[in-house]
Amino acid sequence: MKVSIVIALLNEAEGLERMREQLVSSLCSQRDFEWEVILVDDGSTDGSWETIRKFGAEDRRFRGVRLSRNFGNHAALLAGLGVATGDVAMNLAADLQTPPELVSRMVGEYQRGADIVFGAREKRVDGFFGRLAGWLTYRIIRLLSDQRIPPKGIDVFLLGRAPLNELTKLSGRNSSILSRIMTLGFVQRTLEYEPARRAWGRSKWTLGRKLKLFGDTLLASSARPLRLCFPAAAACAAGGLAGITLSTYFLGSSVTVPHLLSAVLLVCAMQLASIALLGEYVFRGLQEGASVPEYIVREDTSWAVAKTPVKLVGAG
Repeated sequence: MKVSIVIALLNEAEGLERMREQLVSSLCSQRDFEWEVILVDDGSTDGSWETIRKFGAEDRRFRGVRLSRNFGNHAALLAGLGVATGDVAMNLAADLQTPPELVSRMVGEYQRGADIVFGAREKRVDGFFGRLAGWLTYRIIRLLSDQRIPPKGIDVFLLGRAPLNELTKLSGRNSSILSRIMTLGFVQRTLEYEPARRAWGRSKWTLGRKLKLFGDTLLASSARPLRLCFPAAAACAAGGLAGITLSTYFLGSSVTVPHLLSAVLLVCAMQLASIALLGEYVFRGLQEGASVPEYIVREDTSWAVAKTPVKLVGAG
């Protein structure tokens, strides 16, 4: 059996050598499967691609895919999964907060009958506000969509060849890869793991990227936020009527500033929120119909196969 490991990265040049050492050290101890590592450069500007090319020249088990610009982590993962040649494919984080030892555990779960295996964190290793934001994010997603994401989130997944083939057929520029995988069906199982702390550099998951992923996960998989406009409108109407009633009771029947504020502010707030939400859905629909590719591959180390013998790093 062959396992394809996809790692999407952005400006991780300083830690790539260490990442390869840990990966090779862990994977070379495995005798149950062969493996390949697909490193997807998502528009790095720090020399990451040069290091990836060197890895590919030194070890045929490493393959590099370079995107033409930054398309986002999930698009980069799809690019890597699209060229995976293994019987199963999975992802790892470039900073190895998802430890390489997780590969054998997830492969074992696949061999015991699972088609799709998710890795859920036992605990979060970020700060208090990061943990709070993560907790709120996944609670909201579980409340407003059909996604049953574990409370502490999913960072890693493994796909058998059948669900992988189906995943590559799907399209959608504004959807989370986890949302797509969860809709595939098949036999899905989840195992927990303890994430490691980032050993170098800073996370590229900025607040903006996290908010984009939150929107993609929620809006691409559920119409409940849009449907909430109706009860919200009813609540605004009730609040406006209550405000007018109280203003009339305490200030008399003549139209006063509190009367107007109660009615206008509530109605305007509801209208703006509804228009913004509707606009978000319309914009996403327009993008889907524009036939814009999810990613564009600029270079692939497999396009230039070395004519000289290559060594296998870490092999005896």
